[in-house]
Amino acid sequence: MRSPAILAFSLACGLSLQAQEMPQAEGDIEKELPIPSTVFIPPPPPKEVPPMRVEAATTRKLPTHQITVIRSEASTLPDIPLPPEPKPFVQGPIGEPHYLLSFGASVYDHRLSHVKWYDPRAKEDFEAWCAWDWTLLSTFPEIKIGERVSSFHLFASNTDTDRRLRFGKGWEMPEHPQLEDLAFAITKGDTNDAEAIRILTTLRDYYIKHKDRLVLIQKAREEYQAAAAAWHAAHPPKPENHTFWLKPHRGSRYLKQEGGR
Repeated sequence: MRSPAILAFSLACGLSLQAQEMPQAEGDIEKELPIPSTVFIPPPPPKEVPPMRVEAATTRKLPTHQITVIRSEASTLPDIPLPPEPKPFVQGPIGEPHYLLSFGASVYDHRLSHVKWYDPRAKEDFEAWCAWDWTLLSTFPEIKIGERVSSFHLFASNTDTDRRLRFGKGWEMPEHPQLEDLAFAITKGDTNDAEAIRILTTLRDYYIKHKDRLVLIQKAREEYQAAAAAWHAAHPPKPENHTFWLKPHRGSRYLKQEGGR
């Protein structure tokens, strides 16, 4: 028999699925959840050292290669303008600190997620089991809980339980509550904490609303990583000599007076 807490979350999930929202404009979803490119661009070759009058050079020889630093005459270009003043930024209600919500999620078979996080507002550690794939939720930097926006960081990894059972000696899946799809249960911390429930509910609703696009983003990332891994396997790194050239800018600390050396 399921606990009342899990049953309540399951019912809330059903109500959430029944609630229909206005469809999001294509331009808005492209901006909120852009699909990354799958094309891997190899790093460019090193630049050739441009013609310059060498005023000082230092070389450090290492067992496999050497590093050379060349200093040339100063540039006569105008001074680099100062950066613009940053615009004042207020996040959330005036006077309320901006929090970072950092999550770690161990996902099993892309279906069941064991989530851990620290709530800086309650100063309490939480754990929960969620019946959806948290690996899809690492695409956005912020989370909006009510009217408050907090920075969001997630590290999630998936485990194929069939593979671990075949090759992991003595491996057992951690004990967990039995959950229906899209339900969750808090297993550490205050199980009735309103903020923790609100956070998990918000992330679940976001997952439900954008699941198809989140899957496309994950596939694009995997294709890019596969292409990058193939290129690096075909071009293993090898020791090479490196040259760094410095051309002090006009007005920099390297000059004794403006326009001179």
